[in-house]
Amino acid sequence: MNVSAEDAEDAFSDATIRAYEKYAAHASQISNERAWFARLLHNICIDKHRANKRLRNLYDKVKEVNSVDMAAFDIRYQTPEGNLLNSELSRRLRAAIENLPDRLKAPVILRLVQGEEYDDIAQALGITNDNVRKRVQQGRSLLRDSLKSLKE
Repeated sequence: MNVSAEDAEDAFSDATIRAYEKYAAHASQISNERAWFARLLHNICIDKHRANKRLRNLYDKVKEVNSVDMAAFDIRYQTPEGNLLNSELSRRLRAAIENLPDRLKAPVILRLVQGEEYDDIAQALGITNDNVRKRVQQGRSLLRDSLKSLKE
């Protein structure tokens, strides 16, 4: 593993544990224990490599979300009054989103601003679909409260 020695040690430990758990059940089918263990270790290394890649993609996605261009808010109406109302709402909504806690900000932007699906958001952020839905729900509630306080 070219990422780190710790990942290599973790992969070897995981392979040893998995071999201990699975060997008895598959012993009759295994003709070369060394090759079997090498294949098991190889598969675990591939899994760890993919997990590291997902973490790097998540880091890149979070950086992208934090620097998102909220151009989706710039919907224009035909009338000057519509433009004024829209720009004011857009400004207030941007400020409210910026004030969200960090754990809610990324799911809210990805779902409500960029329109991504819950499964895609969950995969990008490395959390469950239910967790994404709950965070978006909490974010909507905070945004609603924030916009209500401006209204009053």
